[in-house]
Amino acid sequence: MADKSNNTQQYKQIPVQLTEQEFTEFILPHLSLPKRGPKCKIGYHQAFNLILKVLYTGMQWKELPIPKEPSGKPGIHYTGIYKLFARWADDASLANAFIASVKHLDEHKKLDLSVLHGDGSNTVAKKGAMASAIRAINTNAGRKSSPSVKATATSSLRSRSRQSTSTTPRSSKIVSSGLP
Repeated sequence: MADKSNNTQQYKQIPVQLTEQEFTEFILPHLSLPKRGPKCKIGYHQAFNLILKVLYTGMQWKELPIPKEPSGKPGIHYTGIYKLFARWADDASLANAFIASVKHLDEHKKLDLSVLHGDGSNTVAKKGAMASAIRAINTNAGRKSSPSVKATATSSLRSRSRQSTSTTPRSSKIVSSGLP
């Protein structure tokens, strides 16, 4: 996995597990930790490695191999790991740790850009207007069924009959409220 030459470690692939020393030195300073309340039961090092496992393998959160306590119970629920990930992603802790690690590698001349690979598998690539790109990423459009013509016609007839029985037209309410 790693070649050792001249006391420097060259990775042939991206490390997906960090030692506690590596985590404490490179990652922990950039993560937001709670100032009060309970700390992570299994430790932030193990939690971070579990997050890396999900990101690297693409497994579901509920399938995480959570370490067990001596009593046999899981040390933490998988949702606790997800909540840590969500917090660190939202407040840019993970992005800051990534940027700092790249900067550290560059400063120590260990950044090899020849192995850099950009993955565009989540990029929308459609010809046409911007509206088609928006439709391509809209996941709800395929799930919603269109209402039947009969139901639409019936509901529009009901709304028209309600408007005609109303003593005050709706348009006058809007105008009187000061809206254009």
